[in-house]
Amino acid sequence: MIGRLGECSAFAVLPMFFYCLKISMVTDVKRLRAISLLMLVAGAFLLLGGVLGFASLYTASKEYESATGIVQDVQSKVEYRHRKRRYKNKMQISFPTLKYGEQRITCESYWPFRSKGDELTVWYHPDRPWESRLPGSESVLWGVLVASGAICIYGGLAVKKKKN
Repeated sequence: MIGRLGECSAFAVLPMFFYCLKISMVTDVKRLRAISLLMLVAGAFLLLGGVLGFASLYTASKEYESATGIVQDVQSKVEYRHRKRRYKNKMQISFPTLKYGEQRITCESYWPFRSKGDELTVWYHPDRPWESRLPGSESVLWGVLVASGAICIYGGLAVKKKKN
């Protein structure tokens, strides 16, 4: 039964939650206890990672300068791996700085609909503008981690409650 966990989704956390919803047929208390503990631990780590990510963004917002960057170029490259086709998107962003003028950075894009001419918020360090961050993309990542962690913790508590 536990071998079916990875079949539902690319996320390793969500299938476990859906599996635990169907757990009413299983009466083995040790298995329920193990699943509950596993979900609580995974949820705690995911929640902690998301909170630390948001804390990192908060500290960066205090010391980094904000600028509006414009996507100058988007390159999509097909990469073939073992039985899988992956798309790597790289975008080049230019943004103005107070000290160094116009700066350009190249970073990987995880947004499928980015195109040339899009405007983004870029945070950069005033003395080292090559240290830049895209708060919009990062906040989505940290938000997904927090939501996944909350779902896991809720599922773990629900399984624990169902066990009693």
